[in-house]
Amino acid sequence: MSQTHYQVLQIPNTATADEIKQSYRRLAKQFHPDVNGGQANADLIVKINAAYEVLGDERKRREYDYLLRPAVAIPRQQQSSAYIPRRPPAVARELDEELILWLNQVYQPINRMIGWIIKPLKTQIHELSADPFDDELMGRFEAYVTECQQHLQKIEKTFHSMSNPSLLAEIAANLYYTINQVADGIKELNFYIMNYDESYLHDGLEMFKIAAQLQRETNKKIKSYK
Repeated sequence: MSQTHYQVLQIPNTATADEIKQSYRRLAKQFHPDVNGGQANADLIVKINAAYEVLGDERKRREYDYLLRPAVAIPRQQQSSAYIPRRPPAVARELDEELILWLNQVYQPINRMIGWIIKPLKTQIHELSADPFDDELMGRFEAYVTECQQHLQKIEKTFHSMSNPSLLAEIAANLYYTINQVADGIKELNFYIMNYDESYLHDGLEMFKIAAQLQRETNKKIKSYK
């Protein structure tokens, strides 16, 4: 059985807002890559952030607490199934509409723009490898990086345009980490343009690979909500 957000943050469901924040900070510090020599558990970090994304927000926490309530048994002679739904139809409809809106207006546009950034990189590197010191080739590569920065600005604006639905907190956390990897990768590509140090080019490529993997994992999770 999967852990609840309270279990992930190692707190009781009666914890105060301050206790939630303190536990989150303690765990975030404990499992931060800088503290663990780069050996941090990425899945656990995602879960910790996803849990705080919900429990650290009063409205999202109320919704989540409601969903944690046990189903209520109904008399055998009245039941068409073993339990009644956990959420009233009005609540379910409101939450479902929120999910659909976020997926259509935030997740899907960002997913497309991330693809526009990541997919051309290998081709760009291949073309540049003919002669990295050729002004025309470097100009094309620089134009690609500039375009990536423009896409990134739109991605960040879109990500903050709506509140993340509480039921998709883990998805939103994965998306956040993907965006961060893309942003860091673009920075490395810019460093390469400035000094021609191929280590920056390699690091940028690796960060894009990590972002692509996170994107694939997130897309799989999304399918479970459809």
